[in-house]
Amino acid sequence: MRLTLPAAALLVVAATVLGPATAASTTSAATTSAAPAASEPAPGGYPGDVAMAWASAPVYVDETQASIVSADDAERLADRVDGHSPAVYIAVVPATALSDMPGGDDDARGAAFLDAVHEAGGPDGVYVVVFGGTATYGAAYDVDAPVQEALETAIERHTRSQQVAILDDTLTELGVSGAPEEFGGAGWVWPLVIAVVVLALAAGGLFWWHRRRTRDGGEGPALYRPSFDVLDDEADSLAERRELAREDVTRFGEELDAADAGVTDPTVAADVQAAMDAYAEAGAAVDGTPDDHVLRAVRATVEYGRWRLACAQARLAGRPLPARRADCFFDQRHGVSVTDWQYTPPGGRAREVPVCAACRDRLAGAAR
Repeated sequence: MRLTLPAAALLVVAATVLGPATAASTTSAATTSAAPAASEPAPGGYPGDVAMAWASAPVYVDETQASIVSADDAERLADRVDGHSPAVYIAVVPATALSDMPGGDDDARGAAFLDAVHEAGGPDGVYVVVFGGTATYGAAYDVDAPVQEALETAIERHTRSQQVAILDDTLTELGVSGAPEEFGGAGWVWPLVIAVVVLALAAGGLFWWHRRRTRDGGEGPALYRPSFDVLDDEADSLAERRELAREDVTRFGEELDAADAGVTDPTVAADVQAAMDAYAEAGAAVDGTPDDHVLRAVRATVEYGRWRLACAQARLAGRPLPARRADCFFDQRHGVSVTDWQYTPPGGRAREVPVCAACRDRLAGAAR
């Protein structure tokens, strides 16, 4: 019997796989101790894989999703849930595992996946499933647990790229001990808090002094205009913001086309597939009359897709993976940002925005 089913974050719309870049369905699991015994599950795609893995381990991570939850994190999460009552089971699967399920909407597909895992022989307990780093669903089967409230609280604290933090916070909300900050005891917490506060005050004073010098020097606002922004203090109309969003999604599609290449490595294929799924989701969202809430989600989805594409390109080139940062605020065509900058738009209010290296230099007066 399914007791709760929350929907969290943005869910992925299915997209055509790039060439042979189909994420492998071979699986891996991380755990340090066995979960409660369950009946032998029946095979059946991703739900069957998850149910079979949970029969012997409480945490399952598809091998194509190691960039979202590493083997070390999976093992640590398994240690946290080991022996907890009610039992908790975690799975990380590709985004296509959700889009392949039947249902009239994303919530129905999420419910269908969780039900399919249980029907395939999954054990009783709390289920938390991450779909490709873009959405998280949970449910409780034959146990009483506030899964919906726990997930919603955890997701409010983090971005969707911070899936490990979301999982940790969800477990904490469910009363599972062993959160990262609990390791080693809490005797060091207050000294650390005091030190952080002192440093923050000192940094704030230095920043204020620097900003005052910059303002007195007449540097002024940047000579750029964002290619797509939907913040409340922007003067554009909603119709104009919709058009800018559609243009940005189109550019992202062109970037995907330009990066077209045969991919055989399953990890690279997973990154490419996630980028294509993000493009499909964003494209579906801007087809119609989206409001500002949807447009903000579109921007986050496109940014996530660009990051996964950059990860795939870095893996192919043998370079370190790029940091998980937003695109440049002033023009997303500039690529991923390198730092945050305090910026005051004409007629608006000051706020921190992500900027690329070129825009950072221009704002600092290094490039004129």
